[in-house]
Amino acid sequence: MQTYVKIEKNRYIDSLQTLLGSSILNEQPGIQVGYVGMATLSFKEILAEIGLLTDEIRACGDGDYIVAASADSEANFLRGVQAVDQSMAPEQSTGAAVRESFTSVRAAAKAHPEANLCSIAVPGEYALSEVKKALNAGLHCVVFSNNVPLSDEREMKELAREKGLLCMGPDCGVANIDGAALVLASINARGPFGICGASGTGIQHVAAILHEAGTGVSQTIGTGGNDLKNAVGGIMMLMGIDALEADPETKYIALISRRPGDEVLPKVLERISRCQKPVVVFFMGCRRTEIERAGGIYAANLDDCARQCLALIGKTYETESDEVLADLAAQQVKLLAKEQKYVRGAFSGGTYMDEAMQTLRAKIGPVHSNCPLREEWRLADSGTSVQNTCIDYGEEEFTLGRPHPAIDPGVREPAIPREAADPKTAVILLDYILTPPGHMDPVGYSLADIRAAQQMATARGGHLIFIAAVLGTDADLQNKAEQCQKLRDAGVIVCKTNERAAALAAEIIRQKKERDEYGV
Repeated sequence: MQTYVKIEKNRYIDSLQTLLGSSILNEQPGIQVGYVGMATLSFKEILAEIGLLTDEIRACGDGDYIVAASADSEANFLRGVQAVDQSMAPEQSTGAAVRESFTSVRAAAKAHPEANLCSIAVPGEYALSEVKKALNAGLHCVVFSNNVPLSDEREMKELAREKGLLCMGPDCGVANIDGAALVLASINARGPFGICGASGTGIQHVAAILHEAGTGVSQTIGTGGNDLKNAVGGIMMLMGIDALEADPETKYIALISRRPGDEVLPKVLERISRCQKPVVVFFMGCRRTEIERAGGIYAANLDDCARQCLALIGKTYETESDEVLADLAAQQVKLLAKEQKYVRGAFSGGTYMDEAMQTLRAKIGPVHSNCPLREEWRLADSGTSVQNTCIDYGEEEFTLGRPHPAIDPGVREPAIPREAADPKTAVILLDYILTPPGHMDPVGYSLADIRAAQQMATARGGHLIFIAAVLGTDADLQNKAEQCQKLRDAGVIVCKTNERAAALAAEIIRQKKERDEYGV
């Protein structure tokens, strides 16, 4: 393998496009690993870590566009570059309007005075500057950029508050405003529920269940994952509640987040207490009494959050019962070899992993992770599982300079053969997240590895159990029903929700331990 580089001076490509470009590049024949991005300091550091930084790239300025890859030939590299270029080219068709292009926020705003929202996906170092320009032009912002310092995030949100404008993000991957799915948002039916959350996966999950139950969302507001930390102050969560309360299309509000910081939580609870619309609250780690004392409707998990929302309009949503899961587990346990005793989770969604670990811990004890529930359960090496383990492949250790696994399934894929190679693995737990700009067939991408893993386990006298949950709707381009059927055809157990998938995995491990210890 040899390193090949393409440099284009003074060509700007936004972060979302470069992430998609990286995904496409890594799927091309002959490419071992490849990255696409602007020649910022952080991007150069990423290339240095993986051995792709050349003197030529070192000499590049922030405004230069880079394609770098380790490839088996120059011809395959050039074909990879061509595939990336094609993905970024504006669609051309007879009679179609040519997509406008602008070199600045100010120029775009001047050309379109009717616009009221700006989507920003620049490297984190430049996010504050661009957000300030947009806010000063009177535009609400959706900020996809990550690696933004908390001090910068606070500054942009304080300016947004001063201007009376929303600043969703940084690191906002999900927003749905007046029916328009933004960034990585799934496609959902319209309805009376407004959702504001610090978890993109959590927002998508509740919205998808509402869609499936025959209702939908008015607006979804992603705050970014750091908004409710003390250093930022929950500014966008508080403004989001204000916006949803004032929105005539929103009749009910749902709030989703990990537990807010100790300084932020009282402010949010006080705002909930003043809200004139019903508020369903899932703050992971918060007690029921805290929520109910503020007048909120407590939700124990994401499934419960959706159920509590549906109860407000007299609808229900049924998932697999504990009894059904216990019977299914009993059937699977009979097939396991004696040494098989652990569950290994490979997740795309951080909130899904947190939810799964909470579910697993309650039934089978500690769960080791790169993002553990307790620090003493932190893995020394994310590539080496210990007993029951869950890994978040959406973390920056895996995605620095690469797309999120919802866009590029290849980020997570090495986990399947690695966990299958361990004879102690009984269950591999997976999530699949469908999103318009994501991979068009994320399940299909993983099927070869799933089948090879099953054959590996069978060859050594065992049985490897795959359990999955698929997040999306029938309106998504990938089609949830079709993705689920592909999994079932491959022998994967598909549960209706992530929590139910984790509950089944936990029940299998519990029953297996019981069989091993007591012979029952």
